[in-house]
Amino acid sequence: MNPAALIVSGLAFLGRHATTMMAVGVFSGLAFPGVTVHLQPWLTEMVWVLMFVSMVHIDWADVAGHIRRPFLLGATLVWMLALAPVLTWLLVKDSGLSPGLIVAVVLTAASCPLMSTPAVGMVIGLDGAFLLLVLIAETFLVPLTLPVVSATLVDIPLSTLDLMGRLAALVASTFAAAVIAQRILGRARIDGWRQPLHGMSVILLVGFAAGLMAGVPQAFRDDPDHVIFVTILSFAVYAGLQLAGAGVFMAVGRVLGRDWDRVKVLSASFASGNRNLAILIAVLLPAIDPDTMLYFVVGQFPIYLMPAVWRQVAKQLLPV
Repeated sequence: MNPAALIVSGLAFLGRHATTMMAVGVFSGLAFPGVTVHLQPWLTEMVWVLMFVSMVHIDWADVAGHIRRPFLLGATLVWMLALAPVLTWLLVKDSGLSPGLIVAVVLTAASCPLMSTPAVGMVIGLDGAFLLLVLIAETFLVPLTLPVVSATLVDIPLSTLDLMGRLAALVASTFAAAVIAQRILGRARIDGWRQPLHGMSVILLVGFAAGLMAGVPQAFRDDPDHVIFVTILSFAVYAGLQLAGAGVFMAVGRVLGRDWDRVKVLSASFASGNRNLAILIAVLLPAIDPDTMLYFVVGQFPIYLMPAVWRQVAKQLLPV
């Protein structure tokens, strides 16, 4: 087997076992901190390629179909950007959590989805086109909503224009690259590369997490009980947002008389907890509370471990 075929075969293997590889790979930042710290300068580039891989998979006719039926999309945007942060703040403001953790939890509930959400969602079996549309819409809206939430609920001012410019540049450049790639390669060839492209996403996701988590071993040695507590909190927030989102979307569907299928409801619920913590780090640096930073870093654990659970849930609830 020639080297190129071997690489494609290896990527396809990773793509077929994506959720397992993500769960295993997230610990690489803990096991090899001296190596993974060198990935930190490349985090932005990894996010760009992940976004590109997500977009190049998408059938834009599916995206247009969701735009023509905007009720679930609208409910998802209102829930994720407005209702979820307010309800989260009401739950944690008098909980006894440190100010840094309150900031982390509330801003997590106010953030847009991860750039990898469509790619991971497609691996799980969810609606990639819908997830991409949610991602794009919220990526453009969050520079307007996040500063309001941050200033009103946790008293931290954020720059709107700078964040909007960076996110708009990311979405516009990856969209243009994906459209060009689809025109050059063709839909049939891209579909044939689906598993290797999923495998590439796994490598990038693991590299991103490993780069972020390089400092966790030292934090654990300094205060293991605190690190464990914050990690458990991050799982609770991740799962809580998804379960609450599922309840909201099912209730709204009944009230509006909309027959949303399980794939769409589960896709919206998945996005509800799968929030982008990296952009929060970017907008809060350099004046970021240590507890806030710790939460955003260990918050990678549910992001990388829970898709394996989601894969099993999807197998039980979704049609083959």
